[in-house]
Amino acid sequence: MNIELMKKKLILLGCVTCLAVAGYSQSKKELLLRLEERDKEILNLKNDLTASKQEAARYKAEMEAVNFQMEELKATNASLLQNLTNFTELSNKKTENISKSLETLRNKEIQLKKISDALTSTDSTTLALLTSFKNTLGSEVKTGLSGGAVTIILDNLFLFKEVDRNYQVVPEALPVLEKVASVLKKHPGLKIMVEANSNALEFKDIKLKDNWDLSSLQASSVVRVLADTYGIDPNRIQAVGKSEYGFNGIETTTRIRIQPPYEKFYGTIREMMK
Repeated sequence: MNIELMKKKLILLGCVTCLAVAGYSQSKKELLLRLEERDKEILNLKNDLTASKQEAARYKAEMEAVNFQMEELKATNASLLQNLTNFTELSNKKTENISKSLETLRNKEIQLKKISDALTSTDSTTLALLTSFKNTLGSEVKTGLSGGAVTIILDNLFLFKEVDRNYQVVPEALPVLEKVASVLKKHPGLKIMVEANSNALEFKDIKLKDNWDLSSLQASSVVRVLADTYGIDPNRIQAVGKSEYGFNGIETTTRIRIQPPYEKFYGTIREMMK
C-alpha cells in the first residue's frame, strides 16, 4: 500500500513537475518574446533618436545658414544705405557743380559777346579805313588787307627812281604820300609801319654795304616825308628794312601797313580775364 501510495505520489510529483516545466517553458517563451519586442522597441527608439538627431542637426545647419544670410543681408543693406547716402551727396555735388558750370558758361557767353563786339568794332574800323584809302588813292595805288592790317603797296621805282642806289623819295611821289597822310590824320590812334625791301645786285660808288642798308634807308626816307613834311606823329611810325629777303623775292616795293586798333581789343580781353 505504501508502495502504491508512493507510486501515486511519484506520478503526481511527475505531473506537477511536468506542469511546472511546461509552465516555465511557456513563461520563458513569453518572456523571450517580450524581450524581443523590447529589443525591437529599443532599436526603433534608437533609430528614431538617430533620425531626430539628424533632423536636429539639419535644422541647426539651416538655422546657421539663415543666420549667415541674415548677417549678409544686414551688411548688404548697410552698404546700400551708405551707397545711397554717398550717391545723394554726390548727386547734390553734381547738381551744385552743374549750377556752377552753367553760371560759368553764362559768364563765358557774356565775355565772348564782348569779345565779338570788340572784334566787330575793330573789323568795322579796319574796313572803314580801307574804304577811305581806296576812295582817296583811287586805282593808281594798290591797297588791300594783309595780316589783318590795311596795306598800301608802292613800287620802289615810283618812290626812288633809281632802285639800286637811291634812297631819297623823289618829288613825283610826294602827292601820293600826301594823300596817304591825309587819311592817316583822320585816324590818329592807329599805328603805322613802313616796310621797304630792295634787291640791288651791287653797290659800286655808294656808301652802302648791302640791301639791309638800302631798304632801311628807303623805309626811313618815307617815314621822314610822312612825319616832317605832312605832320604825322613820329611816335606812330616804325621803319623796317626787309632787304632782298622781304616780300616776294625780286619784288622791290615799300609797304605802308596801318594796324587796326587791336590794343583796345586786347585791353578789353585783358580786362575780362581779371
